[in-house]
Amino acid sequence: MASLVYHSGALGDFITTLPAVEVWKREHPGEPLVLLGRPAHGALVPHLFRETWDAGSVRFAGLFSRLGGAAAARELLAGITSALVFAREASPLFSALRGCGLAELVRQDPFPDLEVHVVDYHLQLFGDRVRPSDRTPRITAPSAPATDLAAIHPGSGSARKNWPRDRFEELASALSSRGQRVAWITGPADDPRPPRGAAESWSNLPLPDLAARLSACRLFVGNDSGVSHLAAAVGCPAMALFGASSERVWSPRGPRVTVVRASTGRLEDISLREVTARVLDFLGWGR
Repeated sequence: MASLVYHSGALGDFITTLPAVEVWKREHPGEPLVLLGRPAHGALVPHLFRETWDAGSVRFAGLFSRLGGAAAARELLAGITSALVFAREASPLFSALRGCGLAELVRQDPFPDLEVHVVDYHLQLFGDRVRPSDRTPRITAPSAPATDLAAIHPGSGSARKNWPRDRFEELASALSSRGQRVAWITGPADDPRPPRGAAESWSNLPLPDLAARLSACRLFVGNDSGVSHLAAAVGCPAMALFGASSERVWSPRGPRVTVVRASTGRLEDISLREVTARVLDFLGWGR
């Protein structure tokens, strides 16, 4: 017997589901969880999932077909007795699962359509069975020695959610000039060139490695991005910059998170002076 969890979205979206998945696991004792999603995401939370099945693999293509999906599901999901599915009702996967005769099948649209924080939205699945401690995503990163680094990630999944790169570079320079060592983070979609003065450049790191390094940093600064959610979830003090997207819905949650929001909805209207001052306050250096 095992329980299936399906989520194939982006990193930040996956992290916001973790509190709900933790509750699901708590309510299904004796049923190990299997993630149908992205293996890189499952690697972040090995305590949650017994194994991860790659939703993009040809092996599982039949689950997402409207022709023969139920038959493929019955064959591939033998031994699965329950499922938590983050997908639209029209998803072929959900239709296939409904034909499998699971003892329990729970589905939720991946994104809220109301102005409610996305973590709380996912937890609505469990009503009053949610504990206060359930409301913060937590990722236990591999141990890493503490550093004095401030990490900066200038990218995100969408260019419209990015503060101008040159301002991140100027922020890195301002911190370096004050003796603060900076780690510059880039992913596959980012310009990999670090600015002058960056002490370290972290490019395309495996997520568990990035999580470990972030957990040891004294500060993280980034956009509305999956890496910002990751930094917050591993306990790194994090500052996230928001423009058009709603911080009331999408802000990272963690033990120490600060959001800087553009009141105009335009990220370019957040000044370098404001962010630098907030970062220096964050570091306890004042202005």
